[in-house]
Amino acid sequence: MQINHSLLRHNRWLFIGVLFLFCLTSCTDKNIYTFSTSQSVIVDTLEVKGIKLYLETSASMRGYVNSNVAGTYPLKDVVPFIVTDLDNHFDVETKLITISDRQKQFPYSKDRFFEQLRSGRIFTGKSSKLQNIFTDVISKTKRGEVSILISDCIPDLGNINTKTEGSKITSHIYPVIKANSSLGVAVFQFKSDFNGTYYYNRKNNNGVVQSKRPYYKETLNNRPFYIWVFGEQALVTKVLSTNIIKDYNASHAYNISLSEMNAGLLEKHKSGKIAINTDKQTLLIKEIDAKRPAIFTIGIDGGKLSEVQQEQLLDSKRYTIMPDHIAESLELVVKDKATLLSEKIKDKSEIQNSKYTHFIQPTLNDFELETTEFSINIFNKEPQWINKTSLDDDVGVSIDALEHKTFGFNFITYAFAKAYPATAPQIQFILTKQKQD
Repeated sequence: MQINHSLLRHNRWLFIGVLFLFCLTSCTDKNIYTFSTSQSVIVDTLEVKGIKLYLETSASMRGYVNSNVAGTYPLKDVVPFIVTDLDNHFDVETKLITISDRQKQFPYSKDRFFEQLRSGRIFTGKSSKLQNIFTDVISKTKRGEVSILISDCIPDLGNINTKTEGSKITSHIYPVIKANSSLGVAVFQFKSDFNGTYYYNRKNNNGVVQSKRPYYKETLNNRPFYIWVFGEQALVTKVLSTNIIKDYNASHAYNISLSEMNAGLLEKHKSGKIAINTDKQTLLIKEIDAKRPAIFTIGIDGGKLSEVQQEQLLDSKRYTIMPDHIAESLELVVKDKATLLSEKIKDKSEIQNSKYTHFIQPTLNDFELETTEFSINIFNKEPQWINKTSLDDDVGVSIDALEHKTFGFNFITYAFAKAYPATAPQIQFILTKQKQD
């Protein structure tokens, strides 16, 4: 029998080619990941029935208004705007309360309150025990109410050394908030010029006469003051969503869930050997290595988020990648729509026409194809500004050392961070490998 070797060789190479394509296709098909999200949201069934605004009126607060002296003193304008806007938005009458060593509802009109605030005459209280102020305000916030506290947040333990014993403040506040798992908290930091005559250090300036105080008639710049919002989580979220509190320098929210968000993979804004199916919301990974990393884009509809929550969304330090071996090879950037559209992109139509307001762009520099699932998680971690703000001591320091700083601020914030730790993600963006039959 005569054998056609040429035909055999042809058939062999044909078989090998078909086998190669089969293996390539079947191997590739195994690397399909389905995109999904997991998020806990607050069920909103409450209405704001009352608002209380507490203004700390210790004498040291007077430095923030410094009437008839040129400078930047936002406190005297911020408060009237907030009160007016809250009254109009929620159709309630905000109760105005002064608080220092004791609290008292302001007995006159709002106009008179604003006038005394602007002139500084309202700041006549004694030294404030902040641990008592915080616990009183929180404890007296009833169901359906929101309480707003305005303070310089400089702690004072009286004759006790606040520098070494400041943890007493933390331990006084902590039990009250720990017992209230439904409490929502937001804090806003503002920056202001300050009349140094009214600055009291932790030793209360050793009781010297006004003209002997360390910063007498000096103008201190970038002195922080704070606006705190307390109430049930859903109610604080309602207040934040109005964006009535504005022009602040920094913010943070404790024990507040992110408002419900929709998210999805984008088809065109990618690079590398990957493919996106937006209808099925799948990511096909063909090949990834250090020489040719893969970039894909997740769009997020943050239209319902307050400005505070949008800031949280843009803070990449709040993101955690799981599992760890993926985190080691994955880089992450977060951008809002305007930022992304300002970049050089060939086709901007997908972004322009989408409902998405924010975009997460992971870069996979390496990838183990055996990975069955990986996720991008947002945690409500404390922002860096909180730790950077706290000053260890304010006795004998220069004017410059007081800029952007608040003595003992961490004694207050640590109570909230401990009561409401960021142990669970606010939202997860999950990619799960499809099972093959």
